Amino acid sequence: MKPIPTAETSDVGDPAGPRPARGERRAARTRAAILDAAERAFRADGYRGTRMEDLAEAADVAVGSIYGHFGSKDGLYHALAERSVELFGAYMDRAYAAGATPLERVMAAGDAYLRFHLEHPGAFRFLAMGEGDAGPVLDAELRERTGARTEALIERFREEIQSAIDAGEARPLDAHDLSRFLWGAWNGVIGLTLRGDRMALSDEAVAACIQTGRRLVLEGLVAPSARDAAGDALARLVSTEDVAPG
Repeated sequence: MKPIPTAETSDVGDPAGPRPARGERRAARTRAAILDAAERAFRADGYRGTRMEDLAEAADVAVGSIYGHFGSKDGLYHALAERSVELFGAYMDRAYAAGATPLERVMAAGDAYLRFHLEHPGAFRFLAMGEGDAGPVLDAELRERTGARTEALIERFREEIQSAIDAGEARPLDAHDLSRFLWGAWNGVIGLTLRGDRMALSDEAVAACIQTGRRLVLEGLVAPSARDAAGDALARLVSTEDVAPG
């Protein structure tokens, strides 16, 4: 797998803009390292069980550096929540670059959702559970930003479904309803990894479930005119794994 780098880890930045100064790049890498460490720690130990000293050691920075970048433990948590939504957007962008046809792009979104969980399980909690595991309440402004961004991602997915319908690849279903159903289904299946009982699924089991679901959705969604002589879908179940990060 080729995990998508965060904006903070990119040395290049916006190719159309000026290259950041060395100090800015170093600060961005430090910030990203702290967020990566926090993502792992909050998942393993929970927000309240995570010590700033342990975070600093995991990120190989001084404790003061964490406070310098984020102000407080709550500030770090809030920054991680915002980054999680933006990172998921990058995974969905990769999905839309993977498919050659509108329907293939729709189906690639399920693969992108799975890879986001596998590569950033701590970040997935924010998407599935809203505010992660017993962390601080997100302030109204941040809640509005992350909520609006998530809604925009779902709307983009609806548009991709509608494009597949308009192209004659998909049956004329309600794109709004289908986008919400699939979004909820992915959340539900992947969310089983967070359970602490016998209903919990391993990453391998979740991957198998998502793949089975993708095949079922493709067979049910593809229009009769978009099938071959044997009745099979012309669209492929493409993977986002080999798409270069954008």
